[in-house]
Amino acid sequence: MMHGRGRMATQDTMAVVSMQGESRMNQPWRSIIQAASARTFGAFVLLIAADPLAAAPGDMPVAPLPAAAVAEDKSKSRTISIPARGLFLGNQLSARARIQLVELIIQAIGMRVEVALIVPTGPWQIDGSGAGERDLTPARLASIRRFLAERGVDPKRMFVESRIDARVSEPRLDVQLVGQPATD
Repeated sequence: MMHGRGRMATQDTMAVVSMQGESRMNQPWRSIIQAASARTFGAFVLLIAADPLAAAPGDMPVAPLPAAAVAEDKSKSRTISIPARGLFLGNQLSARARIQLVELIIQAIGMRVEVALIVPTGPWQIDGSGAGERDLTPARLASIRRFLAERGVDPKRMFVESRIDARVSEPRLDVQLVGQPATD
């Protein structure tokens, strides 16, 4: 009998083990079902979030904010580019160069000049050895500065900036006046 009971106990144990095995086999399906439910729930939440909800009685619509005023940049710039050929007669500006600089100053009327850039661009000879068209000596730069100062540009606001540009085959002088509209 004992043997029978043992056999019976063994059969009961096997039934329990087989039931546990079935539940283990069903677990992947449970996780898939749970994941599908989570996806369905997530899609439902997105659907609700995308659809505007009905306003409750007494709710006031919110007015959109006014557009932010963009600070207008009132700085202005006037630029002239003068080729090196015919720019100087000795160490003084030529008549043609003076006329072009006067035109630049006329364009800047009504503007308070904050910066005056004198920009030699291209292959200038800056060693100060000669008086050719491509030579840019300190005396020639001084004549440009003096001319602008005589026309009302503050010498403390004049800056010389040399730009080497390999694409430029002929040297030129760029003069740029940058400032704000005059208030007086």
